[in-house]
Order: sequence, then C-alpha cells, then structure tokens
Amino acid sequence: MKVLETDDIILPLFSEDLKTYVIPILGNKKKLKLPIKLAYGWRFFEDVLILQKNKNKIYKKILNFKEFLELSKGCQNSKKTSEEIYHNLICKRLSNINLDFSKCNLMSVLNLTPDSFFNPSRFENLENLRKKIEKLKTQDVDILDIGAESSRPGAKKITSQEEIRRLRLLFDNFDINQLNLKLSLDSRNFKTVSSFIDNGVLIINDISGFRDKKFLDLLLNKNISIIIMHMQSNPEKMQENPSYEFPAIDIYEFFRAKIKFLLDSGVKKSQIIIDPGFGFGKNKIHNLNLLNYFPIFHSLGFPICVGLSRKSLIDNIYKDKYKSDISPNQRLSGSLSLQNIAFLNGAQIIRTHDIFEVQQSFACLEEVYI
Repeated sequence: MKVLETDDIILPLFSEDLKTYVIPILGNKKKLKLPIKLAYGWRFFEDVLILQKNKNKIYKKILNFKEFLELSKGCQNSKKTSEEIYHNLICKRLSNINLDFSKCNLMSVLNLTPDSFFNPSRFENLENLRKKIEKLKTQDVDILDIGAESSRPGAKKITSQEEIRRLRLLFDNFDINQLNLKLSLDSRNFKTVSSFIDNGVLIINDISGFRDKKFLDLLLNKNISIIIMHMQSNPEKMQENPSYEFPAIDIYEFFRAKIKFLLDSGVKKSQIIIDPGFGFGKNKIHNLNLLNYFPIFHSLGFPICVGLSRKSLIDNIYKDKYKSDISPNQRLSGSLSLQNIAFLNGAQIIRTHDIFEVQQSFACLEEVYI
C-alpha cells in the first residue's frame, strides 16, 4: 500500500471510515523550539507525522503537534481520541516489576538450545553457563532473557518436557535472586512458564503474542509482566510468504486489540510490554517499514521491546548491496546500526547478544544526539 503526500488533512480525524495514526518525529531537545518529552524518557518531539488510512490509500502529512490537537477540536470524538494519544505519548511508562522505562534497558540473551541461529548465544553445559553468568555480573544488564526453544525461521516446535529439561540447567544450579537483574523467560508454552514462574521469573517473553489465554491466569495472580510479540504464523512457517497491507499499521492494530483484551480481562497496564517482532513473519520490506514508522507504537502508551540483534534482515540488506551473504557471526556492525535506530526512536528495551558493544554505541549516541 503506497503512502501519498497530501496538503489536506481529512476531517474529522477519527471515524469509522477513516483511521488516523500519529507518529512523533523524534529529535534532540536542544534543536527543537518547543520540545515535548516522549514517555518521561530521553527523546523529544514537537512535530508529528500523520498517517490517514482511507479505504485502500494512505495519506501522510507532517504537522506541529499543537496544530494536530487544534484540528481535532471540531469533533468531540476526535478531540477525545487526540487527547488520549497525547497522554499516551507523554505519560510515564509503568512497570509492576520496577523496571525504569525513562531509560533504555538492555536485555541479554541466553539460549539453552542446541540450534539457536547465533552460536555464541548457546549454552548447553554447566561450565559455559557459569562463565556467562559471571560475565553478566560485571555488566550493567537490566534483564536476562532465558530461552530453551529456538524460534529461528524454520525451527520445529519442541515438547514442553524437553524445554523444561533444558531450562533446569539454569534453575537447578543458580540462585536467580542473586543475579541483580530481572529474569525473562522466553517461552510460548504455558506448562513451561508455570513450572518456573515461582523461581524468580518476572517477565514472560511470549513470541506467540498471547495466543494461549491460559497465561491470563498467571498475569492476574502473579506479580509478573508479559512481553507480547507480534508474529505471523509460527517459527516453522513464518517466513513462507508473509503478507501485510501496511506492516506498521497492521501490527499497531494487532496490539491495540490485544491490549484492550488484556485490560478488559483485569491485567494491569503496568504488566504489559509490546514487541513488534522484527523478523518474525516479516520479509525485508516489512521490517524496513517497521523501522521507518517505528515511533507509531509510542501512541499506544506502553513500553516497547525490540529485537534486531544479528537478524537476517542485516544479511538481506548487505546481500542486496554487495551480492554476498553474511552469517550471524558477521553481523555485529549491522546489529549496532539497527539497534542505534531503535534507541534513537525511544525503544525502552533492546534485546541484544552484544551488551558491551551496545553500551559503547549508546554512550556515544547520548553524547551527540541526546
């Protein structure tokens, strides 16, 4: 679906036939005339990109945010919706597990799998796992994401019994409470998650996007958070011809419906984190669309987690330009570039294989752009 430049905003801004989306244009506070702080964080904006979806066309126009609010005053419904979006853009991101979302949190990846796409993230024996845990203690890591089922494209689903067996390498040999970080369990299986939920797990990282409603019982009865990721299909088939009308808008609407369901079911706002799912049922064009329009998700008012580390998108981009493949081991530079984009676009969690390198990169960006 093409995006067309327009000089005219369609009014009223919000109706059954017209969908309007607000994307903050983020920048350096010192270079903006009337900066508005995004989500109590480190990025600011004063202008917004307005996308209006009318039937099979999308129109775009850049407006000063105050001008956008003025346009909404002619209709009570538009006024109310615009004020909600304004609140979502500026409000503090809440966390029931005391994560500080006024900064970008770093999530380290630890895989207890024999087949994860990036070899150095695999830890299949206790000695190597101990070394990894000791290294984590010396790094300023906010979250550790532990997984035991590969979700790389083409990966086959394993049984919960096998997933639980692999995870015991960590849970049977380490005191999670001594790690001084938040533990995230990367699993889509209720049986697996419920087996370890009382062993220091504070976040369920669900790549299936909360398809299993049994997780609701855990959210309502435990002090935990959930990362809801968007994925088309499943890891085994997700890259078989994925299709979208307009990825950023399609996934925005997916989150809007999922969030409404959770809140209506009694889940607290402070428990919900969203992840657009780069590389999960998305080709290069889809992923680039998500990157280009990434700040659209701030209009939902929830913390955003991003996983771009070592992804095949980097290989796709490099191969198109230089006609050569690069393996996950060769994708550090591309990872840093894409993660820098996510950081400057205000992502509150960056899931990465390369903590030290990302810390360096973000520190430099802060000196220049923040």
